[in-house]
Amino acid sequence: MVTPPDDDLYEAIREQYPPVLTTAQVGELLHIGARTVLSMALDGRLKASRLPGTRQYNFFRDDVIRVLDQNMVQPGDIDVEEALAEPVVAPAKAKAAVKRRPG
Repeated sequence: MVTPPDDDLYEAIREQYPPVLTTAQVGELLHIGARTVLSMALDGRLKASRLPGTRQYNFFRDDVIRVLDQNMVQPGDIDVEEALAEPVVAPAKAKAAVKRRPG
């Protein structure tokens, strides 16, 4: 039996990452920032646990893989114009960028 490509990808993730991940490791795996990982945990998009008295969140690797799998984009789901559009800069970041300009 041939293993589908997605299963191969998930197996590669399982080999590269430990069963319990830190916020930084989840961010690295998903190519997003730590704040976004925490936001996703706090609004329920990612399952997380936190030991009482600590500030560190922990994520089960297989839960993160499950989120990836459940949100797989299918052909035709992508609006090419939207995907290639220039990203919108948040007001706070735009203000900071203006301050850094040489002048």
